[in-house]
Amino acid sequence: MNKTPWFWVPSLYLYQGIPYSIVMTTSALFYQSMGINVASFTFWTSLLYLPWTIKPLWSPIVEACSTKRRWVVITQMVVAVLFLLLGLSFQIQWFYPLSLLTLLFIALGSASHDIACDGFYMLALNSRQQSFFVGIRTVFYKVAMLAAVGLIPIVVDYVNGKNTSNSSWGWTVAFITLGIVMLALWLYNSRMLPHPTDTTSDSSSSLTIYKEVIVSFFSKPGVVPSIAFLLLYRLGEAQLAKIATPFLIDDRSNGGLGMSMTDYGIAYGTLGMIALTLGGVVGGWLASKFGLKRLIWPMVAFMNLPNLVYVALAIWQPVADSWTIYAAIITEQLGYGFGFTAYMLFLLLYVGDSKYKTAEYALGTALMALGMMLPGMISGFIQELVGYDYFFIYVVICCIPGTILVKYLRLEDNSQTEE
Repeated sequence: MNKTPWFWVPSLYLYQGIPYSIVMTTSALFYQSMGINVASFTFWTSLLYLPWTIKPLWSPIVEACSTKRRWVVITQMVVAVLFLLLGLSFQIQWFYPLSLLTLLFIALGSASHDIACDGFYMLALNSRQQSFFVGIRTVFYKVAMLAAVGLIPIVVDYVNGKNTSNSSWGWTVAFITLGIVMLALWLYNSRMLPHPTDTTSDSSSSLTIYKEVIVSFFSKPGVVPSIAFLLLYRLGEAQLAKIATPFLIDDRSNGGLGMSMTDYGIAYGTLGMIALTLGGVVGGWLASKFGLKRLIWPMVAFMNLPNLVYVALAIWQPVADSWTIYAAIITEQLGYGFGFTAYMLFLLLYVGDSKYKTAEYALGTALMALGMMLPGMISGFIQELVGYDYFFIYVVICCIPGTILVKYLRLEDNSQTEE
């Protein structure tokens, strides 16, 4: 039976959004709450970005070994079980190394799932359906992020409020519950995903194509400032993103804001994520109307200047449930969402109408991921060295290189308005 995409596209991308959000954002929250050293967990959780960074290298293996549907189903089952193990790890003496190892396998499984999932989407839908459902898949991916970053901390706070003798119990309950939900999604998707005609590719031909992609990508006009821009545009944000969570929930005596898990879940995990999404939507709409060339400088300003709100928060340390903190988080995330649009649109312009534009786009996103991973690895060490206030000043300074590079980018006017 030919199943309508409404039966499987939402659930497929709801699943896809959960592991990434847990590994990249929520992990910092539970390690901070468990008393793990900030420099240590920011280093290791940033390194967990590696599986997503090397996706372009890994994708030919996924293509060659089996069908995309089989990859999707198997990786969903494996990742769901790993979340159950992650929940249990909180009650084990060797929690920290065991949880990091579990997160590593979750990251590997999730990155493999992403490759297969997006390939399956293009395989199972025609071009018209792909265009129609791109908004639907984005919505459900964002819903997954809201659940992972916004709902889970609230659940943890509630459970720990009922069981004050063991603060780690809330995380165990949250992740075991999440694992069960993901197992249910796996069972549903394994039945509802269609069976399109799919063949495995020849690994040798994939290697030849990949060499051509590399040559094409790195031989374009203006390659040096373009690659530097992809690596450095988020130099400040990459480090702020790793320290924002510890800062928000750390004790006020340590320079943090002392927010509860519930306040964090509402402010950063829910309202912040909504603001991030809204900023991206507005940025995309304005860029399509006026073109990136006209909007690049306002977008860069909106990307970087809101980081100053964290400098203000670190200096004045407003009360944990203050509207000031909520407004600051919303402002920073709204600006980041708006400014990040310039990043993605520039990559699309750089790739252009290349013969292998899909593969080149994947290579560009890998460089973007590398630009997040490497700065994030050192962020905790720098914060411990200088404290929260000077760290956020340092973050603002880190925004300067990416801003300067904008001047040297080759931009075309891609607006839809008439001159």
